[in-house]
Amino acid sequence: MRHIVLSLCIGLGLCGPALSETVGRFGVSASLPEGYEIGPRPGNDDGRAYFYPDGAEIRLWGGWVMEPLAVERANRRGYYLQDGAEITYDAAGADWFVLSGYAGETIFYLRVEADRTCGGEEALAYLEIRYPEAQRARYDPLIAGIARSLGFGPC
Repeated sequence: MRHIVLSLCIGLGLCGPALSETVGRFGVSASLPEGYEIGPRPGNDDGRAYFYPDGAEIRLWGGWVMEPLAVERANRRGYYLQDGAEITYDAAGADWFVLSGYAGETIFYLRVEADRTCGGEEALAYLEIRYPEAQRARYDPLIAGIARSLGFGPC
């Protein structure tokens, strides 16, 4: 029975994060569900986008710490609201914040973590997941594991 469940889990791509990706000049990393196509590398090499056939996308990127994390959080919140999004979850700690909600029929989840790159510089690691509301049953259970894997490295 375990083999049938595992086979079904793997076949449907519902087993959770499977592939570790490290991107860009900041070395931002996270474990992502299989089945994506990687978008083109941006000119500044800050990160990458991953596109899934069901309409989901995951973006990983890094950036220098330019202002206090609370200001970055307020700015990101403002961008979403300006674009017409509804923020339904907003949480923060000393070195991270999360914003989540709806942009039309798309669910979004943004996690930002302040840490040090492998070179020792202070930087921010960003993870944004967007998926159609119709795919909620697939992606909602994966978010916690993907978010836990966000960071810099391996160094």
